[in-house]
Amino acid sequence: MSDSTPHKGQFSRFIETSFYLAGNLLYLLFVWVALASCTVVSDVPEISKAEIQREEQRQLEFAERTIVERTQKLADLSWPILAKNLEMCGEFVRYRTGLWLARESTSLPSLSWLPDDEYTFGNDSSVWGVAKGSPAADAGFQSGDQILSIDSLQIKSSKVAHRTLAKLIKEFNKDRSEPIKFRVLRTGKSIELEVHPVLACRSEIALEGGTRINAYATGENIKIFNGIFAFAESDEELQFVIAHELAHNMSNHIAHARVRGAIGVVFDLLALRWRVWTNGSLGRLSVKAYSKPYEIEADYLALYLLANADIDSTGVENLWRRLATEDMARIGWILTHPSTPERYVQLQKTREEIEDKQRKKEELLPERK
Repeated sequence: MSDSTPHKGQFSRFIETSFYLAGNLLYLLFVWVALASCTVVSDVPEISKAEIQREEQRQLEFAERTIVERTQKLADLSWPILAKNLEMCGEFVRYRTGLWLARESTSLPSLSWLPDDEYTFGNDSSVWGVAKGSPAADAGFQSGDQILSIDSLQIKSSKVAHRTLAKLIKEFNKDRSEPIKFRVLRTGKSIELEVHPVLACRSEIALEGGTRINAYATGENIKIFNGIFAFAESDEELQFVIAHELAHNMSNHIAHARVRGAIGVVFDLLALRWRVWTNGSLGRLSVKAYSKPYEIEADYLALYLLANADIDSTGVENLWRRLATEDMARIGWILTHPSTPERYVQLQKTREEIEDKQRKKEELLPERK
């Protein structure tokens, strides 16, 4: 009798488990039947896999063409800001050619018919943008040129082109004076071009994938999301966004934010010694606490950057009004960024300050504490 009790318990658990699994199976069967019953009744035309693949290829080509066109626009809009603000940028400058080279990008891994299950573009050594008025434009470069060599060094990919050109540009910061020699392929013909870089504000400016209405600075580079191109109503609004991010970089805002974040992390670690778990909140708050004044200063400096580049900034503050219609939370108090009404009024006041200096024929330099 003592051996029968465990067997009965095991049998009971077996029965309970069986009923539980059976119940789940019945539930799944019910859901499947319900979904299967939701069939369409229209006689939809049939399409083949080949037709879908052809359309996918066309859309990929349209997307790549759009990236090249927007890169050219980015080059044209950026160059006057970069080239005409040497005094404001101070030591944050380097030699530039005005060339925007192709950038390799891999995406769309879901298209299984593509080689290696991915679509890669921008890996060839082609030119995507030639800034109007830049040394590259003066030398005769055109968007679409394929770079074959730079200073007799053979170029086989966009990565090699970027790396080689960056290395040669550094030579101008030392003692190089002779121009950089390029050999490019254009409509089947090999052409030799010479470019002499000039000093301009530092910061590589490139497109970022995605439809977010956003842009960001890294301290050295600037990324402009595709969504900005669709949202901005004028070239001047796009130039304001570029100038705003350049202001972050040249003012070292990113580095300062990282330092303050590191200080906050130290306090997070000290809190652990007192057995208080902060989940990193002090580090995050220490960054956010200074984000708002940095954003205000970047707006202020951006209008000066535009003024020095002879760009009319009238009305660029409307960008913030439209952003408020997209996200009403921006109208109120925000921890990391100024509210849209605050930014709107601040930009108007800054423009009045600049216009007053222009009337008095004073230097267009921001006021410093």
